[in-house]
Amino acid sequence: MKKITLLLVLCTGIWISSCDKYLDVQPANVKAIGSMEDIRGVLGGYLETIANHRSSINPDNGSSPYWYDDIGFMMMGSQILFMFSFYEHTIDRTELLLQGSIFAQYQAEDIIKALNWSSIEIHGDLWDRGYKTIGLMNRILDEVAALNVPDSDLKQQIVGEARVVRAWCAFKLLQYFAPFTNETLGIPLKFDTKDLASNISLRKTQTEVYDMILTELKEVLAYTASTDESYNIFYRKGVINGILAQLYMYKATGPVKAEDDWANARTHAMAALEGKYLASSSDALKTLFASTEAKVDFENPHTQILFFWAYGSLPMSIQWGNPINRDRGLGDRYAGRPFHADYLALFDEDDFRMEEKMFIWNKTYNENNKWLMIGYPIGNWYQMIRTADMHLIVAESYAREGDDGNAKQWLDAFKASRNTSYYASTDILTEILNERTKEFATEYDIVWLDLKRNEMSITHEFIDPLDGLQTLTLESNDYRFAFYIPIDSELSVNTNLEQNPGWAN
Repeated sequence: MKKITLLLVLCTGIWISSCDKYLDVQPANVKAIGSMEDIRGVLGGYLETIANHRSSINPDNGSSPYWYDDIGFMMMGSQILFMFSFYEHTIDRTELLLQGSIFAQYQAEDIIKALNWSSIEIHGDLWDRGYKTIGLMNRILDEVAALNVPDSDLKQQIVGEARVVRAWCAFKLLQYFAPFTNETLGIPLKFDTKDLASNISLRKTQTEVYDMILTELKEVLAYTASTDESYNIFYRKGVINGILAQLYMYKATGPVKAEDDWANARTHAMAALEGKYLASSSDALKTLFASTEAKVDFENPHTQILFFWAYGSLPMSIQWGNPINRDRGLGDRYAGRPFHADYLALFDEDDFRMEEKMFIWNKTYNENNKWLMIGYPIGNWYQMIRTADMHLIVAESYAREGDDGNAKQWLDAFKASRNTSYYASTDILTEILNERTKEFATEYDIVWLDLKRNEMSITHEFIDPLDGLQTLTLESNDYRFAFYIPIDSELSVNTNLEQNPGWAN
């Protein structure tokens, strides 16, 4: 068989600007590819990177010595988690800077940008990571096609993995960079690297982007090959159904919504729930967060997939505001932030999440000052698809269709699993959204995207070290809900792409 060359992006610092170039990945090193096993090994190196170099992937079962640190963990990372935790509305920030740790004051400029929803450097990081990952998956799929081998389980496992990864990244790019109510402003996207010259630099409409993502996921969902448990991360039926449930939920109230979006969200959420069940005790919920090692966890019954980062001596879970630990400075990773009073009002005292999310590190529950511990001292978590999310998508789908009876049945079952029956609102849909906020506060982008898709406003109050108490409000559909497209790596070299409305170049 004639050998071909796979173009790899490795840790050499060679990056080429603009999204069309991200999708046309250029070689920093080359590796001769002569078989599906070779491609499997290269993709395995990237999957190990997702798992923070310490995954369950068997080194003798297709992994690779090649790492992809420059691409990063797709669209995840410490600063990204940092930004999203500040973008939402669940934390009391009024004493953040004046009474925070040395680290908080050192980071004051970045914190103020986040409080004003204008962390453009992190927006650029998200853009770069997303397109670089899609570009790498495009290249891997090109190499599979060039081998021209018959269909097999191995081929479906490799192709399925790559297609789901790039579909997920495209979905996140759409959520972050497309104005929610403007159908014409989607994102640039190309899955065919052989035709990259064909207007890749232009935005596709949101309809076109959704069609591309849905085609990818539905075709892979129809594959017959079983998951290779020692290798695959994204090529799993539960993961694919979970992504589809999230996609239909997000699409269902936007400018390209369809009548069957909520029914489709429910169908895929229920499929993702097969074999899973809700955590129904404090100890069970801890299994989601209190792991002792970095890993991708497929065995936990409460989640389909769990990503984890460990940042050594400086994890993102350094927090600010805890009067016991706030003066310990840069090395303190156990302090906490207080929750906002409006957020606390959504809970009753029997809800065991009050114990799990509000404690100081010695596990002493602080009744007078309820502090938030985001993450644990070993590192930071991103729960990609949680059973709780799928369960509440089903409840919301019924409520959106006017079926309050089924919506309340699913909502009450969820509340019971958290040892509560308390309703902060008499409106079923509002209460479902309240429950999502209670459950997912500070977990990556979930609360932020709920605010965006429901066209809600946010108000932040905080103390600027120079200007005192500040009150900032992000109105519904504010331009900052669609992130800033980076100038240096994109707009300066891509004259066909315009900045998102509202942002100045």
